[in-house]
Amino acid sequence: MDPSDHSDTASSPLTRRELAVLAADVVDYSRLTEVAEESTHTRLRAIRVGIIDPCIVSHRGRVIRNTGDGFIATFDSTIDALRCSFEIQREIAENEAAEPLDRRIQVRIGLNVGDVIIEPEDIYGTSVNVAARLEQYAPPGGIVISDALRKIAGARIDVPIDDLGKLRLKNISRPVHAYSLRMPGVGAVSGAIMHGQAARRAKVPSIAVLPFRTSGDNPEDAYFGDGMVDDIIVSLASIRGLLVIAHSSALSYRTGEIDIKKVGQELGVRYVLSGSVRRGSNQIRISSELGDVQTNSVIWADRYEGNLSELFDLQDRIATRIVWSVAPHVREAELKRALRKRPENMNAYDLVMQAIDLIYRMQYGEFSRARAMLQKAIEVDDNYASAYAYAALWQIHNINQGWANDHEADSQEAARLAAAAVERDPADGFALAILGHAKAVLFRDYGAAKEIFDRALAASPSNAMAWTLSSGVYSYTRDGKQAVERAEKGVRLSPVDTQSFFYWLFLAIAHYVHGAYDEAAIWGRKSMALNPRLCSNLRFLIGSFVAMGKLEEARYVAQTLLQVQPRFRVSTYAQWCPFVEDLRAKLLERLRVAGIPE
Repeated sequence: MDPSDHSDTASSPLTRRELAVLAADVVDYSRLTEVAEESTHTRLRAIRVGIIDPCIVSHRGRVIRNTGDGFIATFDSTIDALRCSFEIQREIAENEAAEPLDRRIQVRIGLNVGDVIIEPEDIYGTSVNVAARLEQYAPPGGIVISDALRKIAGARIDVPIDDLGKLRLKNISRPVHAYSLRMPGVGAVSGAIMHGQAARRAKVPSIAVLPFRTSGDNPEDAYFGDGMVDDIIVSLASIRGLLVIAHSSALSYRTGEIDIKKVGQELGVRYVLSGSVRRGSNQIRISSELGDVQTNSVIWADRYEGNLSELFDLQDRIATRIVWSVAPHVREAELKRALRKRPENMNAYDLVMQAIDLIYRMQYGEFSRARAMLQKAIEVDDNYASAYAYAALWQIHNINQGWANDHEADSQEAARLAAAAVERDPADGFALAILGHAKAVLFRDYGAAKEIFDRALAASPSNAMAWTLSSGVYSYTRDGKQAVERAEKGVRLSPVDTQSFFYWLFLAIAHYVHGAYDEAAIWGRKSMALNPRLCSNLRFLIGSFVAMGKLEEARYVAQTLLQVQPRFRVSTYAQWCPFVEDLRAKLLERLRVAGIPE
């Protein structure tokens, strides 16, 4: 391998990978800015963050380089690159339809596949250059692909193709055979590439975290504020269903008055998080607020204080607390938006948001409706990993609540849905966590579950659900100490307070296994107070009370369990209780003592 021209060490080897490369550029950008500079700039920002970035993220791509009026992105999958390209063109066309013809923003796209040289913040090589040159041959709103990419995609391209022959590309020594994909009206394209439903693709909300202001000239204050903003961005980015724009995009807002509406329009985001840092003699104070661009209002604000002697620990704790506070408000606002929409206008994200709300009420009728919503979300956006992951979680809850008619078939369906979620997004920590949970709780495949949870946490180290669900497999296998540590971390990171009872359940199970029955009862009670219909929690709360000798309390919870799950029997539960054998036997005996029928 040749040494890298961009490495500090002449002998450093090059890193190469085969990737699909998407190169895009705005048509007549100079003319558009001359005619209407401010409008063009604002609209292009909104298109970048509201259309292009979500399309690339949802198709598992990565923006490698922004070129002012264009960008280069890469994809592991050629089909993902094609689907993303079609969707970008269709959505931009719809977005610009109301603009006069001579002022519409249109994009040309070139696609190629081949080996590229990978560096930390950029990519290089002939394959990249070919994609960029092919883009110049695309018509406004169109897509040109290389022969190499066409051969890989094959019959999955079912739109008309115009053979452009072998093109002589600038600075490319060999001619490149290329094709133009004919998109009728550059509008919605049916078929395998688009699955006929892209108009209702999941459109997740976006948030910008602005640099936190400092009140003085102390450079340490600015350093602290920047570090905390970076921590907040990383934590928010790990929350499924939320698109966080790059830190660099918000740096221009370090100074001057913050106009939420203007920031939202310029960055194309729905929410804006801003704040300030103020230092005293021994104290530091952080103020932060979350603004809703659509309503031009502040929907949440808070203040945090701490001792300067624990500066970096304080930074981490405050960042975590801000995320823990912000996320539920974003979720609540998004749910309200989804509930206001007419059914025919809901996209996959709206459907999943409403389904989550119904799932965690744990009321049979509403819970059943959630399944239909998740199935519809999958139907309208087969590429949306979260829809599959929540559909799998629905199956697991359905089994644990005792509502499943065929335990074996429903377990297999849960595993299939979870695997489908991971297949659609292998780096989705939440999807991986659901797959690991299914392996552990439904099949007692503890080894596979632990490996999958390791992958989930490597992909998303700040994912509260991944930490919480991973504690379960350690509980089931008698490692109470590890289970408690993981469950506690999940509770600390949990950004969804309306679902706290689910996180507390796993902490209660962990303490139960660890032999701290009083602690298990505390968390079990807290979970029951928030949701008395969560059967998994009721079972372990019964076990904790019996272990403590509090039989009256155990029998009361047993009666509650039988009201929610009248068909629950110890002998049936014995067949699918997730614990290893000796722990399972103890729990079953404690359920019998509390009066649960055999």
